[in-house]
This record gives sequence, C-alpha cells and structure tokens, in this order.
Amino acid sequence: MIVDNNKTVLNKNEIGNYHLTENSRVFYDNKLSEFVINKDTLTFFDQIEEIDEVSIDGDNKKQKVSTKKIKKRNKKIGAVALSPNIRTAFLIKFDASTKTFIQSINFLVNNIKEFDKNQGILKIQILENRSGFPDDSSLILEFEKKISDFDLSFNNYQLAKMKVKFPKKLKYPKNGLFIVLDYKAPKSKYILFEGDTDEIFWFYPQEREWKFADTTTGYYYTLDIIK
Repeated sequence: MIVDNNKTVLNKNEIGNYHLTENSRVFYDNKLSEFVINKDTLTFFDQIEEIDEVSIDGDNKKQKVSTKKIKKRNKKIGAVALSPNIRTAFLIKFDASTKTFIQSINFLVNNIKEFDKNQGILKIQILENRSGFPDDSSLILEFEKKISDFDLSFNNYQLAKMKVKFPKKLKYPKNGLFIVLDYKAPKSKYILFEGDTDEIFWFYPQEREWKFADTTTGYYYTLDIIK
C-alpha cells in the first residue's frame, strides 16, 4: 500500500507509473518500509544501520546479508577544517553485496563557538571512483543543503552530528564512490569537522585535476545503510 498526500494507492499495476516522492509512505505487511523503485521493481528494506566501516558479504542463493563491523573510532584525530569554496573529496570503499544502499552520511561538527549555522550552503556531489581518484565525468548524484537546515545539538564534548540525507537511496557501486564537499560561504568561514586519518583530495580548477590535499588527514564519518 502506498500512501501519498492522504491518497491511498492499492492497485499494484499502478506502481510502475506512479511517481514516488520523499513524502510517500509504503506499507508492506502492515509495516512502514524503506523502499527503492527501479523501473517495474519495488524493493523493500527492513533494516537500517549506522556504520563506521563495514565488510558486507552477500549469499545470492539464500538472499542473506551478514555484516562484520570494523571500528574506525581509533582513527579520530580531532578537528579538521572544511575550507570554503574548495572542492574537497574523499573515498568511501568497502566490500558489499549487490543490494546495499546508502541513505545518509553523517559528520561530527566540532566546537559550537566556531559554527555559524546561518552561513552558506553545502554542495555535495557523488562521483565514481576511477583508479583511486574522483571522476568528474561520472556524476552519480548532486544536491545541496543550506547550513541553516541542519538541526545540530552539541553535546558536552562540543560535538554535534550533521546528518546529510541523500535525495534518493544510493545503490553502493562495486568500486566505491567519492563524496565531494563544496562549502559555499558568504564569508571566508570554515566548518570544523571531527577528523580521522583518511586521505582527502582538492580540485585545482586551473589545472582541471584532482590532487592529494593531505594523505594523513580526513573527515570522520558514519553511513546509514539499508539492506
């Protein structure tokens, strides 16, 4: 059953032509379900999990997915700045089954005194991984968020989770993907994120290429996956 703007769609033959939105709700077996629609196939998900890093192995015969968590906490190194007006990229790559989808990426904003939620826009691109570098010719997804749209609640350690929800659930590609952050700020104001030891890239417009910005410092993140 699909419920959309108080309208209930019961005829399954309509699903292929029905335009689902973020406000649509799908119930299966009387339970609200996460879903992805692709052509004439509607896929339901019954698990949502926030992960640091994960190795996911799929058994196609049994249609079963098992997870093994690999903790990333010990890689955190304190605050790392996201500079304004510089395209910054980092790689996300793990072993996954063919039915793993990413719903959100979460960052930890550091230091409430340095954070101004009324300043700027965060533009996000998701690019394919080509030989370990972002591929600008293969754009998977692109969207933007106003900084003022994030509802941040800082804890006693001056940290707050910034949840960046994708406009659609993204099927995880086998070769991994690059997250590109481009902070458009009206003033030269950076955002401080909790850091880790992953490597990051900067884009150099004059040379039209990506280069390592730092091979020892990156941004700590977690992922919301559905399966």
